[in-house]
Amino acid sequence: MILDKIFKNSNGEYISIFDVIFGKGNTENYIYTLAEAHAIDLIARTIAKCEIQTFEMKDKKIQENKGDLYWTLNVQPNYIETGTKFIYKLVTKLLTDKTALILINQLPKRNLLYVADSYNTDGMIFMGKTFSNITVEDDEGNSINVRKTYNSENTIYYSLKNSNLKTASENFKANTAKLLKASQKSFIRANTAKWRLKSPGQQPTLIDAETKKPISREDYKEKITEGLMSDEEAIVLLSEFFDLENLNQNNSKNLTDFENVFKKISDTVAQNWNIPLDVFYGSKTEKSTGTNDFITMAVDLYFKLLEDGFNTSLVGKNDFLKGEYVKFNKLNINHKDLIDKASGWDKLISNGFSYNQLCKFLGLPTIEEDWANEHYITKNYANVKGGAEGEE
Repeated sequence: MILDKIFKNSNGEYISIFDVIFGKGNTENYIYTLAEAHAIDLIARTIAKCEIQTFEMKDKKIQENKGDLYWTLNVQPNYIETGTKFIYKLVTKLLTDKTALILINQLPKRNLLYVADSYNTDGMIFMGKTFSNITVEDDEGNSINVRKTYNSENTIYYSLKNSNLKTASENFKANTAKLLKASQKSFIRANTAKWRLKSPGQQPTLIDAETKKPISREDYKEKITEGLMSDEEAIVLLSEFFDLENLNQNNSKNLTDFENVFKKISDTVAQNWNIPLDVFYGSKTEKSTGTNDFITMAVDLYFKLLEDGFNTSLVGKNDFLKGEYVKFNKLNINHKDLIDKASGWDKLISNGFSYNQLCKFLGLPTIEEDWANEHYITKNYANVKGGAEGEE
């Protein structure tokens, strides 16, 4: 997945951000991909937390029904994942690789859905694609290679190819790499001690203070350096003939330059994914409209894309045209406090919403009472003809 692109080098070894800063890793790729992983995680978590509603024919009319399809999409799509984990993996795979494949294994009583981790596909365009050499993995790293060849009848295939965006991202990473390398060299140069060891013009014989034996100037310099660079407290013994001076004493530098470039890269990634900055950085205020903008600009497209796939392959054309469909319930994306919103709920009830409708909106269980499904209009609104509602 995307995190392997960040934390592993070309040899498959794990690296850290400090490896990147000090020149041991692919700096621009690390930072850009880390920001992109955060953007993808925000979108995937938002979608995965939503209930998937199923509307089916019941008692000769279309209504919300929690049957086998509801169970499969929300609770147990297969034997190794829950519904939330399944949707999270699906969205992450789609946004990371720009394609995703769901396998539909048909059993006598229900379908099992699996997200393929890798697969090969043919180049068919006008005819349905076929998929082979499919691999499915679990969270423990176990994998199975599926020998069966799948087609459009038993898969859901998603694709989000955008070559222009990919090219723009690669160019941006290449340009910011120059800034990062400049910041890197400046930081290391400013924080690396440079010492000058002054000695008199004559060349006296140096005696090691510990062994009382003559010591060369090179060995003497190494002994001093060892004490200066030690992580422990140390005392450096200097001959009275020598004077030691730190040339970099006033040139130390913090990571501000890095932070500025990191921020620039992160801002650009958020812009590419249409995520408001306050949502991206978790700094949203109470009056901010960031969450609504995030749902509208960054997430709604993927909701619709997933719904289209589910309706095409799991509902089918005939049932869909009769009115059956699958839909993500986006009403509970934001946390809603019942007490804080009490006056608002009262206004909704007075404008025709039933008690059970509000319970669904809040994610609370409905009740089997006639009054809970009744609708009340307590506002005396004027109709389009100018009279009070109810007047002839």
